[in-house]
Amino acid sequence: MRLVRSFRHMLQKIIHRPEERPEESDTVDSEVELAQQQSYPTDEDVFVVRATLLQFLPLKLVNVILHAAQYWPCISAKNATYTTVYAGHSTGNNAAAYYLITPVIPTKHSQLVVEMVKFNLKSCDQGWADDTYDNGPYSGSYTWFEAGIIRVESDDSVPHIMLTQCVDDFDANAFSDGFAKEVSNPLEQGGRWKLQYNLRASSSAREHEVVWTNSDIFDDAAYTSAKAKGARTGCGFISRLAPGDRVALVARAL
Repeated sequence: MRLVRSFRHMLQKIIHRPEERPEESDTVDSEVELAQQQSYPTDEDVFVVRATLLQFLPLKLVNVILHAAQYWPCISAKNATYTTVYAGHSTGNNAAAYYLITPVIPTKHSQLVVEMVKFNLKSCDQGWADDTYDNGPYSGSYTWFEAGIIRVESDDSVPHIMLTQCVDDFDANAFSDGFAKEVSNPLEQGGRWKLQYNLRASSSAREHEVVWTNSDIFDDAAYTSAKAKGARTGCGFISRLAPGDRVALVARAL
């Protein structure tokens, strides 16, 4: 953490601009907030710093420095609305709803690639369970989140959030030929990427942070560690993201 902060401070000096602080917002918590984080550099900042460093250092070292400092442009999205996705309100007791959809990944500099996606979640299960499980506190949970990649040609085609549907209808609209809005996960038989399960049979909201990087190498140890916390590693997710895409957070209940 100290290394990242030191690099960030140094790189900020290169572009001769004091670090900006985000202004306080009067936005009501129930409103979906979509905003560019001011504490992160813009894509133009990154190109200026990269070009400056290349005057003194080799390309490979410059890339190492920028990566170590996590000196990347950032898009953020937030939804603080309290909502409940009921499995019983859908056909087959299998429900899904878009809870959050980010702004598009900028297309201005198509050579830029996504390095990391971070999810901060606060949620809970229904508070009871009929069965007992001995494979950890997240085993047997029937409420969870999935991550999706939305790829549409216009803003008008972006799905509505907070609309609970039967998963069959939900996925038909997302993946079926002629109506596809999402990029399918080749490792999940055409579905999305599992993200985070709720703690089984607990009605107390808990916070989870899941960080996915651009590594496409499946790591058994990393998967086992993440699964013990109810999370998944998102193998292949970031490599499928492209300029113009949006990241979607889907709430599920079974």
